[in-house]
Amino acid sequence: MATPGTSSDARWLGPGILLVVATAVVSGISTFVNGYAVAGTSSNAFVTVRNLAVAGMLLPIGLVALTRSRRRLGMRDLGVLAAIGLIGGAVPFLLFFRGLQLAAAAHGTLTASFVYRTLFVFATVFGVVALKERFHPRVALAAGLILAGNLLLLALVSPIWTPGTTYVLAATVLWAVEYSVSKRALRHLGGTTVGLGRMGFGAIFLSGYLALTGGWGTVAGFSDGQWTWVGISAGLLTVFVLTWYVGLARVDVGVATTVLVLGFPISWALQLLAVHAVPAPLAVLGAAGVTVGVLLAVGTRALRATWAYASGRTVPSV
Repeated sequence: MATPGTSSDARWLGPGILLVVATAVVSGISTFVNGYAVAGTSSNAFVTVRNLAVAGMLLPIGLVALTRSRRRLGMRDLGVLAAIGLIGGAVPFLLFFRGLQLAAAAHGTLTASFVYRTLFVFATVFGVVALKERFHPRVALAAGLILAGNLLLLALVSPIWTPGTTYVLAATVLWAVEYSVSKRALRHLGGTTVGLGRMGFGAIFLSGYLALTGGWGTVAGFSDGQWTWVGISAGLLTVFVLTWYVGLARVDVGVATTVLVLGFPISWALQLLAVHAVPAPLAVLGAAGVTVGVLLAVGTRALRATWAYASGRTVPSV
């Protein structure tokens, strides 16, 4: 019998795709919000307390899920979760938020967002090589449409490169590696368990780093406004983690990360709203190209399964 972690049963694709789409929406909103959230504060201090808050919110959910699964975590499981926490829940967050901070100062937040959206390219390669996921020729065409669409958006509203872009690129590659490791772990661990491991161990590593660098004094000086941003960002990230890892258990990592690209047009639209700008026709064409590219990468089988699930119909096992 197929299991969620195998991504081989069409019955899992419907809810999986919907969960990943929800993650993409949250991701697009988060990227826009975080550009403002880290402004004027220490990005390291911000991300540490934010991730601690997320780990705290995930803890009861993860413990309940683990209890229901009746599975005890062994030392190997804890080691894998600790590795996921380091390369997914700690180091890339430091890099990403510092990159966003630098990019915002250079008016290049959308460029940084675009670089993050190239995560699907790295993740697809890792998925094929490390996880033996199938590669369909249509994915190459889809990648071209997605990247071209993103570039159309960027060329009109954002600098091509900023100092923060390099930081975001490094974080993006690390997350692509982590998602591949997490996908393998999801073959025998639940999505909430992996998500809690990522954020819990990540928060421990971040707390240690902040202590070594003397950053906790900065946290003590946070204003009420900064704590409000911490709460908003933490809430969004909690939803991201819950939807993403449960969805990733049901969808190939290459497909799942491609769907995440939908977050970029959402960030772009929110940026336009923030500055009361009217989208240019080419930018709209770019957003459409991204959407078509994502649909092409997902494929008709997954789209049919998603539609069947959303409409309440039974999907035959494939």
